[in-house]
Parts: sequence; structure tokens; C-alpha cells
Amino acid sequence: MRPPRTCEPRAGRCQARASRSRLACTASTDPERTAMDQRTALDRLTIGIAEIEKKTKPWERREDYFRGDQDDPYAPQGVNEEYQELQDQAKANVLEIAMRAPIQRIAVDGFTRGSATKQEPDKAFWRDVWQANKLDRQQRKIYEPMMVHDMGLTGVWMNQANKKRPIVRVENGKRVHLELDPQDPTRILWAVKTYTERLRMPTSIALPAGVNISSSRQFGWVYDDGTWSRWIRENGAGSWKFDADGTHDLEDVPFVPYSLNDDADGKLHPSITPLMPQQDALNTIRFNTLLAMQFSAYRQRVFVGYDPVLKDETGQILWQRNSDNTIRLDAQGQPMPMLSTPGRVGVDRALVFPGADTKVFDLAESNLKNYIDVFDSFLTTFFATGHIPPQYQLNKMANLSGDAMAGAESTLQALIDDIQQATGESHEQMAILAARAAGEDTADVASEVIWGDGEVRSFAQVVDAVVKLISIGFPRRSAFEMIPGATQTKVETWMDQLAEESDDALLSGLLRPVAGRPQEAGDAAVGS
Repeated sequence: MRPPRTCEPRAGRCQARASRSRLACTASTDPERTAMDQRTALDRLTIGIAEIEKKTKPWERREDYFRGDQDDPYAPQGVNEEYQELQDQAKANVLEIAMRAPIQRIAVDGFTRGSATKQEPDKAFWRDVWQANKLDRQQRKIYEPMMVHDMGLTGVWMNQANKKRPIVRVENGKRVHLELDPQDPTRILWAVKTYTERLRMPTSIALPAGVNISSSRQFGWVYDDGTWSRWIRENGAGSWKFDADGTHDLEDVPFVPYSLNDDADGKLHPSITPLMPQQDALNTIRFNTLLAMQFSAYRQRVFVGYDPVLKDETGQILWQRNSDNTIRLDAQGQPMPMLSTPGRVGVDRALVFPGADTKVFDLAESNLKNYIDVFDSFLTTFFATGHIPPQYQLNKMANLSGDAMAGAESTLQALIDDIQQATGESHEQMAILAARAAGEDTADVASEVIWGDGEVRSFAQVVDAVVKLISIGFPRRSAFEMIPGATQTKVETWMDQLAEESDDALLSGLLRPVAGRPQEAGDAAVGS
């Protein structure tokens, strides 16, 4: 089958080899660079696919827990539907709060570029790369899997339509394997990406017996620092078939990983993993609380020694009868005796039971406060483990000053600083690859991320600090950047407005003496 016209990198012009056609793929200006050897590519693809399949099951389990699809709280086997309903009601997904709390405070506000001594806002990168790829919105799709799976991922590709605006795409780390250098785990030797495309099937077609039409096609891509190779197999099974290959000028594997808890060997340790057992414990406590509320939250009246079956004067059981005087049978085919009711409890009623051995007494209700106290204690431990401040529990803090809130958020702010440091390096690597994809000389690139201020502060305190800094000669631009909600665009607008107001004030100062000077004779003549 003829391969598609455009390849996955969607790059500029190049000389690409295909099994049955020529493709427009990732550009390469190096005439000596050759495509990846097919045997090497197939070996890497086989290893990469095996690694992707190995991590799929734990990846999906973490994702399910994050989305709230968690294990049922423990209950004895053979419980009825009422118990199962309470199990479903008992689940309260606090993992999502713990994972999203820090990344909700993180947002890129800009990039700087230049030498080590002079950094200036990189307006071209912000316009042509960040904003062009809608990364203000997409960046959350990087940070969220980084917290849940410790693997956020972006891919950088050249843009055929506009070379100055390279493509930066958020990738799903579940479908990508990065082979790390054993001597330097920070360096990626090669990468494998796989995905499946569904094929449109005819609505009605007559086929001979035993003949099947494939309903999907799986693609496998292999990348290194200068070449790529594409393979295809039908329905995700069978052997891989070579489809196309080519070269590129990114000088690196076109994937940028975002990790927070990777160790010295490059192994990932997702932040959600130690919190999952605590989530199970919280669900179990809620389940036990619901059981107590359902069955023992109120006083229970108990009767002993009372036989409700009616009997005649000879001691024979009286049976319920149908209209034809036959004995009525229950669902199991057993005769149904006539029963006497114990009566209804009321202020003006008395319960009277036949027989000398009948006794009535009460069972005390359960103390639900004990369940609530245990749940609160476990929830506090859960949030402390996840570095989440107590105000996220709503009932823990109220009417606090800005200083008190900042103190309560010290651990969360430390986690945010770690995330910014980790993701900042990856953003800078992405910026370097994007510059190469745009054909720029990256030898002198020194980019830095400008982070938005997500720390809790009193606005009055911030303004007071900014005024004091400006009064002692601190640069106005740097002071304006400290204002909550300030972005590069806003700061530029403020500086322009400040310059216009300064010019207006200077012009007014120059015209004021002229407007107030008395007219002379020559002036009057000219005026007449």
C-alpha cells in the first residue's frame, strides 16, 4: 500500500528513501549524512516496542487512580448490592488535588536570550514558537503527566509551511521510549514512538471465506541525533515492514523529556506512587463510615424470646391460604405461616408481646465522630506527604493574613521551585531544538525561562515593596515584573505608557513658560 505523502516529523525538504515513494520529510543540509541502517533501526524498534508494552500496565493504573477510577474499598466476599453501592459512594479522589495543586501555580511568562552578561526578552521565540504552538494552554499537558508518571514529553519538528515557526507538539510518554546513554543518563541515544491509525472500512462488501480486511495500522518511528526511520504493521501484530527513512539537522533526538524525580541512573519515580496506598486507606475509612451511618448510626431496638408465628389452641401453626383455600407458598415453594406484628413504636403506644420470655432492649448508636477524626488524621498525613498546604482542606484554615498563608505554603512553594528548576532545563532544551529546526545558529544560545509568580502574597505588600525599590533606583522594568499577573507583554505596555507620560510631562514643562510669557510688539504684529 502506498505510504502517506507527509511523514511524522512534517519537516522541510529532504531526500528521503521510501519503499515505494519519495517523501518530503525532515530537512538535512549535510550531504555526507546517510539514513539509519535498516537492521539497526529494526533492532531499536523491537527493543523500544517491548519497553513501551512493559510500562503500559503500570502507566494505565496510575492514570486510572489520578482520574478517580480506583480500587473498591475492602469488603468481605459475597456482599449484597447495598454494600457495593456504598463502596462506590466511598471513593473520594484527593489524588487529583495533590497532583494538580503545584502545577496550577506554574506558568511560563516568557524567555530571555543572549550572552551570560546580558539577557533580553526573546520576543521572536515567544511569538514564533511558544505562542504559535499555543503552548500557554498546552504546557499543562506537559506538567500533569510529569507529576503522575514523571514523564512529560514534547517533540520538536521542522515546519514545511513556515520554517521560522517550527512545530512543538506535546507527546504522550506512554507511546514513546527514550533509550538513555548508560554512561550519561541525561543524554538520549535514540527514541521509538508508536501510534495506531484506524482505517475506514467499507459499509458493505462481499469477501471470500477466510479473507479479512485490516481495520488498523500501527506505525513505529525510530529516531537518533541525525536520522529517522518509519515502519508499519497491520492490526498491531505480525512483522514490521520498512516504509521510509531520512535525515534531519536537529543534531539531537527530537524529543525533550520533563522529569521531576528521576534518579542518577535515569529511572523514573512518579510522585503519585507513594500516595496511591494512602488514597486506598482514605476510601476504606469512608466506606466504614458509610456502613456505620447505614446500620448503626441510630439506636436499634432488639426483641428476644418472641415468636411471631400464630398457632391455634392445639399448638398447630396457622398457614396463609389462597382464595381457593389452598396453602400459600413462598418463592422457594415453602408454606407461609401467619405472623403477628409487634406493633408500631409511638409516644402514645405500648408494645405488648405474648409469652413470658419476651424481652425488649436497645443497642446504643455508633459514635461517628471517631470515624471523622480518623479520616481527618489520615487526610492531613496524605496532604503532608504530597506537600499540599492545609488550606486545601478548607476546614483547617480561615481568615488568615497574607504572611500566615505564605508560611503555610512554604512546603508547596519548595515543591514548585523544584518543578520550575526541572522543567526550566527541559524548556531551554526545547528552545534550542526549535532554533535548530528554524535554521538558526545555536552556538551562542543562552535561553532562560521567565516564570509567572504563583506564590501567595498580599497585593498591598507587593506594591509597597515595588514603590520602595523604585525609590532607591531599582530598574523599573524589573520592579514591574514582580507585580502579580505581570507578563512580558504587560510590562512592555507599561514601559511604553511610562515613556509616553514622561514625554508628555517634558513637553508640558517646555511649553508652560512660553504660554505664560507676555506678548511683545512684534508678536502682536505677527498675530494681526
